[in-house]
Amino acid sequence: MSLGTKAMSASLKNRQKAATNTTKVSALDRTELEHRCTQALLVILPQVRQIINREQEREADGAGITVQQYSVLKALETQKRLISELAELLKVSRPTMSRIIDGLEGRRKTTGPLKENLRPKLVERVDCLDDHRLVYARITDEGRAVLQKYHAKAEDNVVNILETLPLPELVNLLQSLEVLAGAIQSKH
Repeated sequence: MSLGTKAMSASLKNRQKAATNTTKVSALDRTELEHRCTQALLVILPQVRQIINREQEREADGAGITVQQYSVLKALETQKRLISELAELLKVSRPTMSRIIDGLEGRRKTTGPLKENLRPKLVERVDCLDDHRLVYARITDEGRAVLQKYHAKAEDNVVNILETLPLPELVNLLQSLEVLAGAIQSKH
């Protein structure tokens, strides 16, 4: 068998395999597909979060942050926000958000070996000029630096997994994630 014939034969087998998989998937009803997708996401998302968080919480310099703290810094990246608004955005109670902000302000020891008064101030509280009962949170320059560092490490951790996927699977994954992101956006 020539190389060209072998390549065509392999290509035909791949197409037949894909057609068989498509037939198996289309044989499932929509409810079963939704159930299986839900189960897969419920297993995969915590694993991805764990991979992203792996090296973050115990940084040697004590500046490691949790995924929750990262979410707050990310929400503050482009604008200051009311603490109550952050709580609603991240689906936590206001007292919980206050504790998270305390940690990001360096008031509360959250992770790492540093003493409380040596923790970096990643966020600062700012009083509302119109209503002194309201308090904003604003990211500091140190907070921006930690956010960038966290994001780079998180991306590296995920890339280490994605680089094991064949290119066609990576393209399919990206397309599926874009569709899922669109569906999520349309619900909000």
